[in-house]
Amino acid sequence: LAANFEANKGKLGWPVERGEIKAKFGKGRSLTDSSVEVNNPGIKIATTTSAEVKAVFNGEVSQILVIKRGNPAILIRHGNYLTVYTNLSKIYVKKGDKVKTGQAIGQAFTNKTNGETLLGFRIYKNNQKLNPQYWLSKY
Repeated sequence: LAANFEANKGKLGWPVERGEIKAKFGKGRSLTDSSVEVNNPGIKIATTTSAEVKAVFNGEVSQILVIKRGNPAILIRHGNYLTVYTNLSKIYVKKGDKVKTGQAIGQAFTNKTNGETLLGFRIYKNNQKLNPQYWLSKY
């Protein structure tokens, strides 16, 4: 991989070993109530139970978010780009850690009620939300 995040648009590896996009970027129907329209800031990837989550590119962990009544998230900085991994059950990294492409950074949360494992994945350039589907390699 090139040192430049932007040069790898359409070539980034997936943040999980196996997955399928369940919710696309932008306006669409809620996964839990199809009568509700949502504006998704990223994509939601259905994956295997307790799947390991991997960094899609070299970077530095800029923040670990612990959300009240929610699951943790990891933010990784790649220059003026940021990748965000949400709905995690375990975190393997800490703020300030340097991570490599493909490195395991955490584990996706599996809902005990319905058995579903959904990873949220977002990409930002500065404060602008970008569609992650255009950045990931074809699956």
